Amino acid sequence: MTSERSGDYYALSCALVCALGNIPAKVALENITPELFQLYFFGFGFLMSAVYLVRPKARQEVFATTSKAFLLILILSLLFSFAIYTFISSLKLIEPATVSFLSRFEVLVTVVFAFIFLKERLRPIEIIGGIITIGGLIILKFKTNMVISQAATLMILSSFFFATAEIIIKKYINLVGTIRFIFWRNFFMIFIFYGILVYHNQPLSLPDNKTLFIIAIASFLLPVMGRLTYIEALKRIKVSRAALITQSMPLFTAIFALLILGTYPTPIEWLGGGLIILGVVVIKFKVEKIKNANKLT
Repeated sequence: MTSERSGDYYALSCALVCALGNIPAKVALENITPELFQLYFFGFGFLMSAVYLVRPKARQEVFATTSKAFLLILILSLLFSFAIYTFISSLKLIEPATVSFLSRFEVLVTVVFAFIFLKERLRPIEIIGGIITIGGLIILKFKTNMVISQAATLMILSSFFFATAEIIIKKYINLVGTIRFIFWRNFFMIFIFYGILVYHNQPLSLPDNKTLFIIAIASFLLPVMGRLTYIEALKRIKVSRAALITQSMPLFTAIFALLILGTYPTPIEWLGGGLIILGVVVIKFKVEKIKNANKLT
């Protein structure tokens, strides 16, 4: 199997596990606050990532972290904290499939940031795709109810934080590493979200066993498997190609939400979400097609 093909599989796996992970996260958020959820969410994530340390190679990677890598992962942890906090807050407000639609706005932000910081060329077709994507976002922001509008605002903020983090990871992928990043990021997240909990004057309470179990499932799927598969994809393929493949996430989320929760987006949410996905596919698919044509000439 070629490196690109395996990278495609990793990106598709990321879309699947993240789509599935949104479902237990939504269920758990019915019973607790986003702040408390995320404290336990990353607590479980850290414990699960620590399991990797039984492997000598993983231990060597984690404990051989340089001061530069340590500082970079700390900065990334702060960015991801804001990104995930706004994402989870949005997920608490509305159903998972619509949140997943809104999260695709991150791809447009990533393309723009790649143009600014990584000097990747911005083609006219990408601008057209961006306009379509923004059109879908405007529908969800201004043509739906107040709750969805509020969730859209949170997801816009989340997209900017996620895109910034992804560009940094792509640029310093070898320094950050995979296991090293997952382990230390989850470790930092515990303290960051405990600080957020204190800031909001919320008590550190223990959820019931069922809620804890559901959070543990979400932790395994999202910050552990989701991040691992995406980083492995970025090692093998370009960030633009990985972003294209993960556009299947909203569809998977809608299917899982329908089968497990019995919820699905309204027609206007499908319209806005569909335009977002269409815009992103136009951005990425056409650019990849142009690149492939250039290789043959």
